[in-house]
Parts: sequence; structure tokens; C-alpha cells
Amino acid sequence: MSGPNELSVLVVDLALSGVAAFAAIMLWSLTREPGWMLVIIGLVIRFGDVAFQMLDRFGIIAVIELRVFGMPLFWVLLRAIPLLFVIAGLAAMIRRLRI
Repeated sequence: MSGPNELSVLVVDLALSGVAAFAAIMLWSLTREPGWMLVIIGLVIRFGDVAFQMLDRFGIIAVIELRVFGMPLFWVLLRAIPLLFVIAGLAAMIRRLRI
């Protein structure tokens, strides 16, 4: 995917992750439960990931391409870390509700 389609996907992704991060920050002020805190951190990092992608696509920043098994390590980590926080948060909530 490249060109205008890629840019429109990134803009939509940036807008939606921005709304999710804003809502997460609003929730952050209302709760101190570890499970929710991990989910909130994951959403905020996801917004940072999308903003970082946008800066990279426009050439404002440059990322050194370190590849491991043919995959760009930086981008894989940037995509995986928010999901790991969300998974950890959901696991913490499940663990808390089962006790």
C-alpha cells in the first residue's frame, strides 16, 4: 500500500487512536486499578506509534532499519508493545475478578 491510500489510512488511524488515547487519559483520572492502567498505557503508546509512523512517512524523522529474521525490529516492537500492555491489563482484570 502506498500513495494517497496509505496516507488516508494513516490519517484515519491517527484520528481514531487519538480519540481512544484521549478517552483513556480521561479514564486514567477516574481509576487506579492496575488492569485499567495497563490498558490505558497501551492505548497511549498506540497513539504514539501512529504519530511516529506519520513522522517517518513524511520524512521528518529517520529510523535505522535493524532487521531480525528479515523483519524491521523497531516497527515490530512499536506495534507489539501496545498490544502486550492491553493483554497484560485484560489478564490482570480477569485475575482480579476470579479471586
